[in-house]
Amino acid sequence: MNCCGQKRQGLQFNSAIDTSAYKSETENNLTTTDQKPTYFRYNGNSELQVRGIFHITYTFSAQRRQFLVHSEDVSIMRGYADLTEVREP
Repeated sequence: MNCCGQKRQGLQFNSAIDTSAYKSETENNLTTTDQKPTYFRYNGNSELQVRGIFHITYTFSAQRRQFLVHSEDVSIMRGYADLTEVREP
């Protein structure tokens, strides 16, 4: 069962803002090399925290409505009525 370990190796966490060609994939300090993340927009008024598969916590609020979500967490986000998948940021 080492398939999960292989997916984790594809993740890189950056502390600085990345200005490379992958800029659209580096929001939330997350860069993926083999997967495409998806944007989600929050439609609620209070704060919503969602914890992803790799323990990434996405905190949506009235001030921060849109996040780039790792592709492994997309199915989790689709389970929340106040979150809408965004095709174009």
